[in-house]
Amino acid sequence: MRPRRLSFALILALVLVAIALLLTPGAWAKPKYKVLALIPGGLWSGLTFDSEGNLYGATSGGGDYGYGSVFEMTRDSKGQWTVTTLHSFDFRNDGESPNGGLIFDAAGNLYGTTPNGGAYDGGTVFELSPGSSGWTFSMLYAFCKQYGCPDGGGPSAGLVQDRNGNLLGTGAGGLYDLGVVYELTPGSSGWTYSILYNFGSRPRDGSDPLDMPIFDKAGNLYGTTNGGGAYGGGTVFMLAHTPSDAWKERILYSFCPAGFPCNDGLAPYAGVILDDRGNLYGTTTQGGYNTCGETHCGTAFKLASRAGGQWVHSILYDFPKPENGSFPTGGVVRDKAGNLYGATVAGGIGYCSGGCGVAYKLEPRAHRVWKYNVLHRFTGGDGWQPLGGLIFDNKGNLYGTAYSVVYEITP
Repeated sequence: MRPRRLSFALILALVLVAIALLLTPGAWAKPKYKVLALIPGGLWSGLTFDSEGNLYGATSGGGDYGYGSVFEMTRDSKGQWTVTTLHSFDFRNDGESPNGGLIFDAAGNLYGTTPNGGAYDGGTVFELSPGSSGWTFSMLYAFCKQYGCPDGGGPSAGLVQDRNGNLLGTGAGGLYDLGVVYELTPGSSGWTYSILYNFGSRPRDGSDPLDMPIFDKAGNLYGTTNGGGAYGGGTVFMLAHTPSDAWKERILYSFCPAGFPCNDGLAPYAGVILDDRGNLYGTTTQGGYNTCGETHCGTAFKLASRAGGQWVHSILYDFPKPENGSFPTGGVVRDKAGNLYGATVAGGIGYCSGGCGVAYKLEPRAHRVWKYNVLHRFTGGDGWQPLGGLIFDNKGNLYGTAYSVVYEITP
């Protein structure tokens, strides 16, 4: 029997359908993952762009002395990246194992922290200044000048700079040994260190801030603590800048009000971000309704700002399946359309214990529903345990680190 031929009308219809699908935005779009560089020493923090599109980051080990380094990545006309070490840490003089992000000031100086090393072995705040003969390293502050570190210590996060050029960050230690928010103020004779807030100053306060705070337009600070709060599961806090130049803390949310397993989330590791309406977004490394081994898989959450100073917590995504990611640690970033992007340190596939982690996208839909998509599942060969956060370039591409790998994702 001879096969029946398709009619011209049917062929034309199929062609038109195919063209329509190809022209539909995102119809066949698949995120593209690319390894940009392999850098030994351990990449546990995110990256930073300069004004020319070069990337900067830090390794917790490696360098000339094995105590970590700060590096620069430059791209040539063919799109190839070259890695240059700007500074190698030697532990005693300048610190050890930088694992927080780096920031630039308006003059092109680079700032960061180390959680260990320095003159008192309590960590450091440092500056790298560019010049005609290279980069000059300066140590701005060495923590733990007194026994017990009442001035703070062990800063595990990077810094944020206010409009006056002051540097602010978080650390452990402090007056109650529950952590601090600190400030470094530049002056003609150097930098002056001060503590803005000691955690534990009030009942049911948070403890162990692990990431840098952020500013709103009014100059108030927002951040998270990994523990403490009314129920011991961590907090989201605000430090309000008062007219008297003092700082007043307010707990916006305490995790785990119903007790373990903390279905609303537990132990936020990263900080929060703000949208244009003043709402906050973040992640918790544990908690939620779904089990991943001995603990629960983590959540992505929103704190909505309401009239009268009220804040309403909601879960945007409750990580349900380890193969799609678990234990989000690096927080989220937000694009102009309101989509959120982040990474999980475990879950997915690969030979890593518990999975090598994933990069993901959360897309807002109608009726307060968010659609979750896995952008990339790390295999171990292309990176693993992406602990640091993500950043955008000016084209909307994402950049991050995954232990020994610097990568790019085109969503």
